[in-house]
Amino acid sequence: MKIKFLGTAAAEGMPALFCNCITCEKARKMAGKNIRTRSQILVNDNLLLDFPPDSYFHAITNSLDFSKIKYLFITHAHPDHCIPTEFALRVAPHAHRLKEPLLHIYGNETVINNIKTCIPSEKQHGIKLQKMTPFQQVKIAGITVTALPAEHEKNTHETDRERCFIYLLEDGKNTFLQFHDSGILPDAVYTYLKSRKVKIDCIAFDCTFGFIKKGPARHMGYFDTVEEKERMNKFGILNPHCKYILTHFSHNCGLLHLEMETKVENDKKGFLVAYDGMEVVLKN
Repeated sequence: MKIKFLGTAAAEGMPALFCNCITCEKARKMAGKNIRTRSQILVNDNLLLDFPPDSYFHAITNSLDFSKIKYLFITHAHPDHCIPTEFALRVAPHAHRLKEPLLHIYGNETVINNIKTCIPSEKQHGIKLQKMTPFQQVKIAGITVTALPAEHEKNTHETDRERCFIYLLEDGKNTFLQFHDSGILPDAVYTYLKSRKVKIDCIAFDCTFGFIKKGPARHMGYFDTVEEKERMNKFGILNPHCKYILTHFSHNCGLLHLEMETKVENDKKGFLVAYDGMEVVLKN
């Protein structure tokens, strides 16, 4: 399983579009791995996790043909993770000679309804929409994808909350957990993974807050990820060789890439710090 981090930032990017804080000023000047676009992950060349405003930029800078993407799983409807209007450009006269005639889009009810609302019906023939529910599985291209409940809408009334997801991907040899845009997970998720005897080989953790301690919320920081890793160990759902990768960083955590990397390495908990363009290949 090949995992490529196309973008590794939170909603505002890094440097943030309208920000002149010290961290953003340094990021603009130093560039390189300090430039972070909105989070998106490519798996095995034909499966995408999320579709942020920077998707066009990701395709250009990584020399990717997005017409080859056959499957798209969207975590939630926030605009840094789903820009519905882009999908109207997947049909003529905007696009020709697509490698895959149909893009299968999976997401929660809010995501699916937003896309239907934003795209004229005559332009929806380039996409196929499928609503996902918590713990639902879909099998595509040799990978089983499971929608797990995320904790990302705590500040709204229960009846109005969007059911945000994180995704578990299993290909029979390797298991990858995309775990960002979520706070600490409910016990039900861990109970489910344990009951299925899941063994995870790689996790992309939310680290929006960096080394600022925030605790249970709609995002996590480094200290939360350490606690979640320990919790996963207790539930017995990690393979010994599991890769732990931090991503989805906000400029508000005040750390450039090397600074984040140094602090993480000094803490010796076994985490890696993602950057835009980072690729990980799982070879069990």
